[in-house]
Order: sequence, then structure tokens, then C-alpha cells
Amino acid sequence: MRCITACFVLIALFGTAANSEPVVLFDAGNTRPMPSGLQISPPNYQQSFQLPDFPQHFDPLPVRSRALTPGPVQARVIDRPGLDCPVFIIGYDALSLNWLRQNLEQLKRHRATGIVVNVENPDQLRQLRQAADGLEVNPVPGDKIARQLELTHYPVLISQHRIEQ
Repeated sequence: MRCITACFVLIALFGTAANSEPVVLFDAGNTRPMPSGLQISPPNYQQSFQLPDFPQHFDPLPVRSRALTPGPVQARVIDRPGLDCPVFIIGYDALSLNWLRQNLEQLKRHRATGIVVNVENPDQLRQLRQAADGLEVNPVPGDKIARQLELTHYPVLISQHRIEQ
């Protein structure tokens, strides 16, 4: 009998709460009440919705970075605690391709992500991705990165505590 009484009390409490007016936490002054006869129907989730076909990789090419050019980089200490994964910066040039081949095992060991700051066309990007042998390599304009890290040249490997070539 107690169980039935408790159920009626709960139904009475929650049933009236569901039909009560909403509590307004903030009113900017331009709120208007909805018309009383307006019926809002729930969305029909059974409808099929299809996204348009997008290419698997959308690469905005060409990518040119005026602040960065191929050349020597002096190793130095930095403090970038938010950089969880090492990043390498390359371009489509002989110095970058040679550097990538020479440092590939180290880059793979650290699971580094590649940024291509100078690349003209999809064929060049494809060649860089093939040379990276499975490492993620994406074209990104590098001028902002160059300013933030005070870089003028690449190829370079950037980690939380060091910039090195």
C-alpha cells in the first residue's frame, strides 16, 4: 500500500512540474511569448539525411609562406608546454626532401606531424606525403608560425622544449 501511495505522490509532483510555466533565468527585454495555438512537432529522425560528397583530403593549394625559406636552422631551447606532439616543417624543395628522408625514423618514433609551408600543386604534396611514409603531412601557410617561433628557415623539428634541424 505504501508503494502505491508513493507512486501517486511522485506522479502528482512530477506531473504538475511538467505542466508548469518555465522559470526565466534571464530576459534581455526583447522576448515575446509564442502564440498559444502553435503546435511544435518533434523532428522526424527517420528522414534520411545525406551530406554532400567531399574529397577525403581537402588541400588548399598552392601554399606559400613568404617568411619561411629553405635553409640552415640553429638549434635552440623553447618552452611550448601545450605542444603535445612534435611538429616538423618542410616545403617542396631538395633540402626538405633530403632532411625528411634522413630523419624519417626519428620522426616516426616521435609520431611527429608534418606541416608543408611551401607547396604548389597536388602532385608535389603527394610526393611529400609518400616521402613521409605514413606520417601525417598537411599544407599550412607558415607565416604566423614563423613569427610565433621566430623562424626564418626550414626544414625543422619543433617539440615542447626544442627547435632543431
